[in-house]
Amino acid sequence: MRQLVLLLYFLTTLNLSVFAGDSLKNTKPNILVIFTDDQVYRAIAYNNPAVKTPHLDKLAREGLILNNVYVASPICTASRAAMMSGVYPQQNGVVALNHKAFKKYYAGAERAEQSLPRQMKKAGYHCAFWGKSHIGPPKSYGFDEGEETKGHDDVETFKRANSFLQKAAKSSKPFFLWLAPRQPHLPLYPQQKWLDLYNENELKLDANYLEEPLPSSVFNQGKPGENFHRDSNYTKVWKKLPGGPPRNEATMRSFIKAYYAVISHLDSQVGQMIENMEQLGIKDNTVIVFLSDNGYHLGNHGLGNKITMHEESVRVPMFINWSQLTSKGKRSDALVSSLDLYPSLLDLAGVPLPNHLMGKSLLPIFKDEKANVRQVVFSECVGVGAKVGEGHRMARNKKWKYILTGTDEQFLYNQSKDPYELSNQTGKPEQLPILNELKRSMSKWMEQIGDRKFPHAIK
Repeated sequence: MRQLVLLLYFLTTLNLSVFAGDSLKNTKPNILVIFTDDQVYRAIAYNNPAVKTPHLDKLAREGLILNNVYVASPICTASRAAMMSGVYPQQNGVVALNHKAFKKYYAGAERAEQSLPRQMKKAGYHCAFWGKSHIGPPKSYGFDEGEETKGHDDVETFKRANSFLQKAAKSSKPFFLWLAPRQPHLPLYPQQKWLDLYNENELKLDANYLEEPLPSSVFNQGKPGENFHRDSNYTKVWKKLPGGPPRNEATMRSFIKAYYAVISHLDSQVGQMIENMEQLGIKDNTVIVFLSDNGYHLGNHGLGNKITMHEESVRVPMFINWSQLTSKGKRSDALVSSLDLYPSLLDLAGVPLPNHLMGKSLLPIFKDEKANVRQVVFSECVGVGAKVGEGHRMARNKKWKYILTGTDEQFLYNQSKDPYELSNQTGKPEQLPILNELKRSMSKWMEQIGDRKFPHAIK
């Protein structure tokens, strides 16, 4: 009889441990980050009905849309390194396209444990990466599996991701998948079926479109003091784009058509992946985050590419889709930095946040779309080949944006009244209080990240 009692006790505790394990698993959702390349904030249907992205639009509208998201640096390598390190370019050493600095500090070196995937592994996640890394082999900075995939159509990227999800669905361990498509980065190779979705004659150009940029440092995409503009050597990125600037209206409409077409292809690929996740039964317990590494000018201000501190360059689309969100079907106007994703993911994983992080957890906004986690958002960027301490800077609050250029010129834009950033307000006496407020914010931030001394007097 005593043996029978002991056996029953053993079976009962075993069963409880199994349920405890299931319960523990349910407290840690899977996490999927879809991180596109060069997608401007208006190149998605919920911000611009001209863009055909039905699958992304559905995911966004069923989740939480973040309206005011700014990247730490609007250039590919620096933006990605900032996301994976949790700090600004001048803090991690990766400015412009200098990927070697990331390898030096974060691939098994002195700051290795500060990388996002290594922190997620500590939280109990199996970490995988497929797509464009741009900062070295993903396994070198902490991912358990994955690699940089080739091909501008992202077919291989999504194939590998879907294969991973098939395996992950059978595992008791939560997964963290960073999916980094190359689309819509140049060169553009849209298939005809996606081009057929758009009539270029119906595509509208924005109020700040110009054939070529004005001669001002705020538009410079090169080293400080240059008057250099990116994309001028891209003669084959799209068969109807002869390079430029200058680019006339017909040229830009043709380019925008191709740009939107590859985004529609990307949307279809995401839709197929989400359908796969639903069939596998893993979507409901997966936090899906969508954003881009930086924006793209598309002829606004006479520019292509990114690198400047204008909205088209530094602002990106972002949304969260998760069955457990409190604020589903809502939009948030809160200011968000791309650096806020790192602490948000760790917060979702239920682990303490490292002290080195420069971002803020977005969980308060996930619970209440009217919440705010920051009053000012910052960004920095230098042209290709430039150095730490050089380039453009931005400080933006809900209404105003202050820009300090690489040659220390100042620009102040009223974002609520002048969303296309056409009227510099720095010389207006009535704007002196807000100008000094943002200058103070930028000065403190520059000191915090180890930047050069703020160059102007603050009254």
